Amino acid sequence: GKFLKKKICDPAGVEYFVDDIVSVEKDSSGYLTSIVGDSGTKYTADLYVDCTGFKSLLLEKEMGSEFISYKPWLSNDRAIATKIKYKNKKVELNNVTNCTALSSGWAWNIPLWSRVGTGYVYSSDFISDEDAEKEFKQYLGTDDVEFNKIHIRHGVHKRAWVKNVVGIGLSYGFIEPLESTGLVSTHALIEGLVEVLDRRDLKVSAFDKDGFNYAMQSVLNG
Repeated sequence: GKFLKKKICDPAGVEYFVDDIVSVEKDSSGYLTSIVGDSGTKYTADLYVDCTGFKSLLLEKEMGSEFISYKPWLSNDRAIATKIKYKNKKVELNNVTNCTALSSGWAWNIPLWSRVGTGYVYSSDFISDEDAEKEFKQYLGTDDVEFNKIHIRHGVHKRAWVKNVVGIGLSYGFIEPLESTGLVSTHALIEGLVEVLDRRDLKVSAFDKDGFNYAMQSVLNG
């Protein structure tokens, strides 16, 4: 992100603001006219891209796009993640991600240059959070670890593009991290949005939005 900001966005004149969004404003037809920051600043645009993650603050909360859960078919709905130091960097620094099956899900191991990223994705239908932590600590071979606890909301919104809001990434949908579907779907959504805007010279019709929504449903639903 920092690389893209410095090398691509800043030279292109992209304005960058740091703020917390606290509310939105709409017109009589339900289109967003501005988002209001904690600083009191109103940010106006023709198109708003929702990147608020599982919260989906704009696409779902404000625009009412229905969320369709994958829960009947996918059980893994929890994750605990942590960072650990290398014990033997020459041996442990591999160029692959390893996934290991545990009792109620699977653990990932991602070697980075300065540390190892690891975590346990599991189903709360088959194991409690406390027992999952205990099992994962046993897998890691240490109790001296702190976890970032994540509630996975797997599913997809019925529409990715509603009026002048487009959900990208987790705010639109998420399957399960084993095959890095979050990265693939995020890339597909961005690529699809750019293609539509470029093809239509920014003059987008309802037909274009419907086509985009259909194509993105195909991406996440296979």
